[in-house]
Amino acid sequence: MMERIYRDERGSVIVLAALMMVVFLGFLALVIDVGNLYLEKSRLQKAVDAAVLAGVQELPVWPDDAVHAAQYAAAQNGLNGENAEILVGEKDRSVQAVGSRTVELFFANSLGFPNPTLRASATASIQPLTAGEGAVPLGVDESRQLIYGDVVKLKVGDSTVGNFGALALTGPGAKDYKTDLQNGYGFELEIGTVLDTQTGNLAGPTRDAVSYRISGCSGTFDHHPSVCSRVVLIPVYKPVAIQSNQVKQVQIVGFATFFLESVTSTNEGAEVVGRFIQKAITGSISANQTDYGTYGYKLTQ
Repeated sequence: MMERIYRDERGSVIVLAALMMVVFLGFLALVIDVGNLYLEKSRLQKAVDAAVLAGVQELPVWPDDAVHAAQYAAAQNGLNGENAEILVGEKDRSVQAVGSRTVELFFANSLGFPNPTLRASATASIQPLTAGEGAVPLGVDESRQLIYGDVVKLKVGDSTVGNFGALALTGPGAKDYKTDLQNGYGFELEIGTVLDTQTGNLAGPTRDAVSYRISGCSGTFDHHPSVCSRVVLIPVYKPVAIQSNQVKQVQIVGFATFFLESVTSTNEGAEVVGRFIQKAITGSISANQTDYGTYGYKLTQ
C-alpha cells in the first residue's frame, strides 16, 4: 500500500511540474513579447522625434519643405507615408508627427493575444533665439527695421551712431575681426552680453572675409543649402556707451540672420550688401524673447 501511495505522489509531482513548466513558459513568452514591444515603442518614438526635428529646421519660411524633410527622416527610420502623418502648426511655428507600427508577437499569439499597433507622437517648435554659436563680428542696431527679403546695404566702419558696427568678439584688431567674420565666432553669445566695438578702417578685412564666405556657397537668399557660408548670424544690439558720437560698447538684445550677396570698399570703410532672412538654427530659445527672425528649436511634446 505504501508503494502505491508513493507512486501516486510521484505521478502528482510530475503532473504539477508539467503544469508549472507550462505556466513558466507562458510567463517567459510574455516577458519576451513585452520587452520587444518596449523596444519597438522606443524606436517608434525616436523615429517621430527625428522627423519633427528635421522638419522644424525649415520653418518658418518653407513649411512645404518642412513636411518633406520630416517625411524623409521618418522614412529613414522605418516609417513610410502610410504610417506617419506630418502636420505643420499654426503660423508655421511647429511640426507634429504621428506614427504607428504593428508589432508581431513572438509567443503571445499562441495564448490568444492579437498583434498590437503601437502609436507615438512628437512636436517640435521654433522660438526666438537667445543664445547661439558662430556669430560674425557685425552688429545691427535694434532700432533698424528688418524687412525680410529686401536688399540692404550695411555700412561697416568706425562705430558712428547709425552705422552697422563692427564688434570685438575674440578681441580687438583687424586680424581677430577678419578671422571671426570669415569663420564665425567659436563660442556662444547670449542675450545681455556687453561687447566692445572695433575701431579703425576695416574695409580690407571685411572685403576679404565676406568674399571668402560668398565664394563658399551658391544659391540665393530664398533657395540655398541648409548649411551655407553666405548665411551669417548677426547680433542685434543696443548702444550702452557712446563717446563723441561713436558707439564704444553695445549690449546684445537679440539675433538676426543675414544672407551675403556682395561687398564693396568705400572711403569710410565697406558696404556689405545682402538681405535679412528668417532661419531656425541650433541654440537656446525663449518665447518671451523679441522676434528678430532667427529661431532655435526644441521638442515640445
